[in-house]
Amino acid sequence: MHVIIMRHGDAKPVHGEDSLRPLSSFGHKQAKAAGKWLQHRYLTGGIDMCLVSPYVRARQTLADVSGEVNINHEVICNDVTPDGSVRLTHDYLDFLISDNQISHSLLIISHMPFVSYLVDELTGSEQSLFFDTSSIMTIEYCPEKMRGTLLEVYHPL
Repeated sequence: MHVIIMRHGDAKPVHGEDSLRPLSSFGHKQAKAAGKWLQHRYLTGGIDMCLVSPYVRARQTLADVSGEVNINHEVICNDVTPDGSVRLTHDYLDFLISDNQISHSLLIISHMPFVSYLVDELTGSEQSLFFDTSSIMTIEYCPEKMRGTLLEVYHPL
């Protein structure tokens, strides 16, 4: 079971409400390139599900990624925002697996610092790795142990 954790693409500077910030043109290019990278890994069957932050830049990142790789089910999730609870998300992941809603892959598109803390939560490490915009970390997750191992890292353009 793969848990794919991705930070949104590069966004325009803050002018007002942070949740409404759109991707920059560079952010769209990053997200499409990340989608192509994912497409090579999940060509057969695509990705089971994506949990995406409700923030505009995260949803735009998902739109660009899903233009490159098949995502079977998309869920806007208020728990994967910058200040979301990684423990709650971990519990939700375990529920989705036990309820057979995901079987081989889950993509989560969110923000710093959430993505970094989620990697720590799922792997049991305390490294708090930095994610560039559109970076991806793939974890091989073992539902029986409720833990995973970092498999690979993708850094964008």
